[in-house]
Amino acid sequence: MKKMLCLAFLAVMFSGCVSYVEQPAVTPYEPQNNSGETPVAQITAHPYVEGATVRPLRVLVSIDGGKEGGDAYQFSSYVQSNLEGALAARGYRVVYEAPAEILLSTLGSVTCSVLNRRGTRLVYRGDADVQVTRAAFENKMRNETMKDVVARRRFDVKSAESRDREFGIKSLADTLNTDLSVWAAESVTRIAGALERCEFTIRNAWNYRGEEDYPSRFTATVNRMPGVYRCTVLSTDNVSRSIRAEVVYERDMFPEGFVNALYTVRSLNLYR
Repeated sequence: MKKMLCLAFLAVMFSGCVSYVEQPAVTPYEPQNNSGETPVAQITAHPYVEGATVRPLRVLVSIDGGKEGGDAYQFSSYVQSNLEGALAARGYRVVYEAPAEILLSTLGSVTCSVLNRRGTRLVYRGDADVQVTRAAFENKMRNETMKDVVARRRFDVKSAESRDREFGIKSLADTLNTDLSVWAAESVTRIAGALERCEFTIRNAWNYRGEEDYPSRFTATVNRMPGVYRCTVLSTDNVSRSIRAEVVYERDMFPEGFVNALYTVRSLNLYR
């Protein structure tokens, strides 16, 4: 009994000597994102890389309407506008000139003509042969091009009956839009696959005089990385010795995250 009381007394005495220190919470690294777009996932705290952001893929939309002022030309403008809205809703950026990652175009011009006329009432008929492909980025460093994936479909529609030419042509475009916009958005998503476009800034990219060719060396080195289709330096700042770059690549080729992969390339000197 005395032994048990003694042990209990010692336990109480020493329990007051035990202290617990709460570890400070670790704040996860979050890349800068002032554009409202998607930050790059799987990035650890890299001291020289800033503002790494995945930008929307660009889709160059080109709907040929033939001679300006004709019915087909007006029809094509309505079709293009409908496509732009459908692609923007899926998170793509529609552009009207290169560079672009995806091309959506017609093979030949669309057609639009009066199918049936009854007095003042008109019914229009139109068709469009549309294809979606990846842009053929030529990477001269590796003598490769992007795989030319193609989706193609021909659409043939007719409008509701109307007494107004403009209303009839717009009705024709809206009828086409029912199928075309859904097919186009799904085709762009499928053909884009794991393509990703990332922009980032490397600050203090070079340390010493005589290293002003770092931007061109950076571009050449990144273009040689497997899975990279195109690396472009968007801007340089010789005062802060920083570069802003854009890289288009296959996301699946960089499971650890593209920016993380840059740190494994010793010649880029990001470990200094």
